[in-house]
Amino acid sequence: MRRKLAVFLTALFVSSLGATACGGVQQQVEDRAREEVQKGRKQVEKKVQEGRKQVEKKVQEGRKQVEKKTR
Repeated sequence: MRRKLAVFLTALFVSSLGATACGGVQQQVEDRAREEVQKGRKQVEKKVQEGRKQVEKKVQEGRKQVEKKTR
């Protein structure tokens, strides 16, 4: 009887540690995913800013050409 109880308690203890370990791993995976999303978002924002600058530059060049032709 004691042996069965000891095996049962050991199995219970090990399974609870395993669940805790899995929870920690899950948190690490979520944190890593969140970091990657932030990194991707920053890259996209940077590209958008670069695109805006290019568009603004083209608009300025177009305005200058129009001004030259209308004078």
